[in-house]
Amino acid sequence: MRNRRISTHQAVHVDMTPMVDVMMLLLIFFMMSTTFLVAHPGFNITPPQATSGTPQPPEHITVLVNRDGQIAMGNKVISIGDLTATVATKAHNSPLVFIKADKHSQHGKVVEVIDAVKRAGAGKISLAVDPKG
Repeated sequence: MRNRRISTHQAVHVDMTPMVDVMMLLLIFFMMSTTFLVAHPGFNITPPQATSGTPQPPEHITVLVNRDGQIAMGNKVISIGDLTATVATKAHNSPLVFIKADKHSQHGKVVEVIDAVKRAGAGKISLAVDPKG
């Protein structure tokens, strides 16, 4: 007579449902939080594309021009006269001014903005573009 041991090994079962639930919640959280991050809320700008461009340094002034010809700094729309005054007060700390204009904005309006920024005493002016490719 042989003593046979009856094997009572059972397969280990790990319930994956809680982990899948947590991963889905994280995915939804990150998808929702990244869609609401907007650099300039309420001011849609699509800059033209170019193969060469200057990276924006951390300390600079950004002036926005949308396709309708509106000008903004920060989160508020301003006029040309206010632009000159605002840039003049900030030009001491940051001599570099980035003009971010929509690719469908009028050329004349962009030239007006450049002229106003120069009158304000900005040291350097650069036009912001999106990299090609």
